[in-house]
Amino acid sequence: MTSAFLRGSSNFVWITTSVLGKGATGAVYQGVNKNNGEPVAVKTFNQASHLRSSEVQLREFEVIQRVKHENIVKLLAIEDEQDGRGKVIVMELCTGGSLFTILEDPENTYGLQEEEFLLVLSHLTAGMKHLRDNNLVHRDLKPGNIMKFIAEDGRTIYKLTDFGAARELQEDQKFVSLYGTEEYLHPDLFERAVLKKPVGTAFGATVDLWSIGVTLYHVATGNLPFRPFGGRRNKETMFFITTKKATGVISGIQLRDNGPIEWSKDLPSNSRLSAGLKRLVIPLLAGLMETDHKRVWKFDRFFSEVTDILSRKLLHIYHLNKSQSVRVYLHPEGTFAEVQSLIMEQTNVAPHKQILLLKDRPLLDVVDENTPGRGYPKIEEECPIMLLSRDSNNVVTASENPLPDFPSFPTLVSVENDASIAKVACSVGHECKRRIEKLAQTSRLNGLCVEVMSTVVSRDIERVLQRSENLQALSSYVRDVVNVACRSHNAIRELDSGSDNVPNTVPTDWKTELNNLTKELSENLAPAIKQLHDRYVSEKTLLRKWLDSSRNVVCPSEARMPNIARTLVDRLRESWQHLLRDKATRSLTYNDEQFHVLERIKVVDAGRQLRSLLDQKAAPPLAQQAENMADCYIMAQTVFSQTQILEKDVTQYEQNLHRFKCIVVEADRVIHDRLLTKQLRGEGKKEKLRSKEECLKFSKAIEEMINMKRSIRDTVVENSQLINQIRDITHNFQQEDWVNQLQEVTLSLQPGDVANP
Repeated sequence: MTSAFLRGSSNFVWITTSVLGKGATGAVYQGVNKNNGEPVAVKTFNQASHLRSSEVQLREFEVIQRVKHENIVKLLAIEDEQDGRGKVIVMELCTGGSLFTILEDPENTYGLQEEEFLLVLSHLTAGMKHLRDNNLVHRDLKPGNIMKFIAEDGRTIYKLTDFGAARELQEDQKFVSLYGTEEYLHPDLFERAVLKKPVGTAFGATVDLWSIGVTLYHVATGNLPFRPFGGRRNKETMFFITTKKATGVISGIQLRDNGPIEWSKDLPSNSRLSAGLKRLVIPLLAGLMETDHKRVWKFDRFFSEVTDILSRKLLHIYHLNKSQSVRVYLHPEGTFAEVQSLIMEQTNVAPHKQILLLKDRPLLDVVDENTPGRGYPKIEEECPIMLLSRDSNNVVTASENPLPDFPSFPTLVSVENDASIAKVACSVGHECKRRIEKLAQTSRLNGLCVEVMSTVVSRDIERVLQRSENLQALSSYVRDVVNVACRSHNAIRELDSGSDNVPNTVPTDWKTELNNLTKELSENLAPAIKQLHDRYVSEKTLLRKWLDSSRNVVCPSEARMPNIARTLVDRLRESWQHLLRDKATRSLTYNDEQFHVLERIKVVDAGRQLRSLLDQKAAPPLAQQAENMADCYIMAQTVFSQTQILEKDVTQYEQNLHRFKCIVVEADRVIHDRLLTKQLRGEGKKEKLRSKEECLKFSKAIEEMINMKRSIRDTVVENSQLINQIRDITHNFQQEDWVNQLQEVTLSLQPGDVANP
């Protein structure tokens, strides 16, 4: 490296060929600390900057020395260049580049992914909050002045930089000097600075809010919100768009020369933000880019709205019926009713028809209806809340926007155009990759959903089986009670046989009545429940059916299609970078041109493979999988219907058995009370005398029967308590049972139908 490109100060040195960015008043280069080798960023100033007043020149130094915050680029030093060119600002090096450079990458043609957008929103707001706390305005906010810093622990931190236009300004103060970049300028500033109109208006700190709104729209979509045909050179139309837009409009685009403006109050459908986040971001953008002075936001409103967005709990939800991943942002104080309402907004599934399962349990087993959003557990995208609809068992694949075609190269080689065409191909390739990854994720979640349904079905059946077995044991105890009671009554009747006035102590035929009662359980309910248990718990029929039907369906994830897509996209990017280097060279030798043509061929081939991978290999299995899922869904609904019917019959049997037991116990109590009363009154003396041995023998028999009845009574009470505990444990589940409002055809099943589900 020749010394002509090497410049330095007392403690730092930099190379002018390593340019990080350039502006109207200077450039930023990558340099190094001469003492410890630490990489740094060095901002130098050109001749134009020296034409500014000394006050303006010093202002940037003063501002950057005042601000110290994680989301503002750290000042390391202010030094003089060794060759006397003036002062330089030495800052920490943000190796991730500027946000503008990131948005220019083909991967981000449609904006940043959701998590990254929220990171930018959070860090940009925090940096601006620090500036306003110090009564500073930036006046040149744009993606190019937001840097990506990678911390030692791997965290990404976005930082504000370039305070050349910054100045101190109270909330109610005004300024008249003009700074900023055209596309991000507030319309009032644009009118003065770009159109050169003599507007006598001073400007307040809130002009930064407009720039923030335009920047956030750019980050969310990959494009500017207000785009006249011809771009920057069509200044009058640009001013018309920004000043004539209605309240709530967040974009205006002119697609042809002198054509109409296409206004929109929504973010474009190809934005990578989810519908759940768009719902919160759109009002934020509308408020920031408001031109009606009566409606213009203040910074406090901006900070408050962003705080609300960032404080919300993200719930990942998978809507099985539409094979669709949904994101819900729940307010910290929002309850289950708000969750259901937010879900309905995105899926059209009414709250009373929503079945929400989390890790094979109803969501209301994890939280209750009044649990606030801050109390909800963290819901991972890999294990989302499963949403099913009570009134539909259809399963379809989610629709997508039409995918742009891969561009083709013209016959003639052009180093200028070929790089641009390759960049578009990279953009389409990244979108292909994202869709393939989404299909693989959908396939995996479908399988997970079947596992969840199988587990829920099994647990439901096991619960009913346990109740059935407990009732069979309880029936056996009741039978013992009846036997003892009958023996007791026979003994008492024998004791009363000598009396002239013996009431009828012969009980109802309890044994026959009990046999008729228990026959329903032993011959109908218990076998039907056992059959369901064998088929869907022991044999795992539901899960087995899914595995059998999916055996010949290729899973995109298992076939590693996302990995293949990433490899093909990497090839596209390598060819694009090669063509970019050729563009910088401008003229190619014969051999270089041959390699250039080869890279064009590689771009076309990688694009063709990607499109084939998406259309012919990844997408078709999902359509077949949807059909298989619908079959499993119908089976699960049917089994739930049968299980609920059986459980109702079991509950009815339990109630009948309880009533019968109460009748027997009460009748037995009455006859013993009567006997005790007779003995106290001495009525036994009127009866014929018995031998002493007979009396002792009879008393001992009575005592044994009483002890046996007490033991049986204690066992019955204990068993009843166990059944009540089981009923309490499953109370919440029963409230959320899938089949409360299922299709009439499944609800019409009769107990006798369950033998062959």
